[in-house]
Amino acid sequence: MNTSIMKASIKKELWEFNGMLKWVPICLAGVFILIPLLSLLLNGLDMSEVLAGLKHLSESQDTQGLTKVFFVATAALFIPFVLVGFIVQLYYFVTCLYDERRDQSVMFWRSLPVSDEVTIISKLLTGAIVIPTIFYSAATVLFVGGLLLAFIGTVILSIGFDISLWGVWSSAQIFSGLGSIWLTMIPAAIWLLPLYSWLMLTSIYAKKAPFLWAVLPIVVLLIIEAIVVHYLQLSQPFFGHFIGDYFSITPDKVVTDANDVGSVRWAPLQAVLAQIDYRTALVSAGLLFATYWVRVNKQES
Repeated sequence: MNTSIMKASIKKELWEFNGMLKWVPICLAGVFILIPLLSLLLNGLDMSEVLAGLKHLSESQDTQGLTKVFFVATAALFIPFVLVGFIVQLYYFVTCLYDERRDQSVMFWRSLPVSDEVTIISKLLTGAIVIPTIFYSAATVLFVGGLLLAFIGTVILSIGFDISLWGVWSSAQIFSGLGSIWLTMIPAAIWLLPLYSWLMLTSIYAKKAPFLWAVLPIVVLLIIEAIVVHYLQLSQPFFGHFIGDYFSITPDKVVTDANDVGSVRWAPLQAVLAQIDYRTALVSAGLLFATYWVRVNKQES
């Protein structure tokens, strides 16, 4: 597979969705910046109370607690970006193959020396890896900006108010906490690969309303299966149990010690890895092959 063609195909995808992939994370970061500023302007700030709290923080000996609080705060910053990015991913996968057939641009793209295989893989990589990377990067930039402000504040407090927060910095374990969050991105993409593959299949197949094509067959299948299970008095629905078990992350699948900072930090990664099994490969391979087959054999009108 030609790497330069793959890169060009991914750049083409980013160009087509440039507005959404640029402005959604920027606006989300803007919200995180404006809300604290508005709260500060409307409610004011009691400096004596803030300094007392920082003095108490500088004297705290609970390094485990500080590390845990810092990681939870970092995760809380990333969660909105991850959730909004996931919504953008769903929209991308539902429309990525449908839009090019609707506006007939598929005829132009297929005239270029780019195979259908490369096209499907480039769209899959864009949606599963590149889009989350954009939103993770936006959260990281906001995070680094907050760290710079915190560093400046620490210097001012150390020089002007004799409050040293350098011990808090050393116990925060900034890079390990940030790294554990970033490391969940690839496993999460692999875990959700069956979902992404199904959305791509409906996107290439649907003539109208690809979102309904993605949702309605699953809903109808689950309803029919529930009726059959009820009237035949079977033990449990196969497809319903299959979908529910695969996409549900339950606490019993992850061994976590709430008092151990390392255990808490790596719990999200362990939870995602626990969901990946043979079903991931089988379902994803079948759906991606079906998408490729439809792409090759479907006659565009």
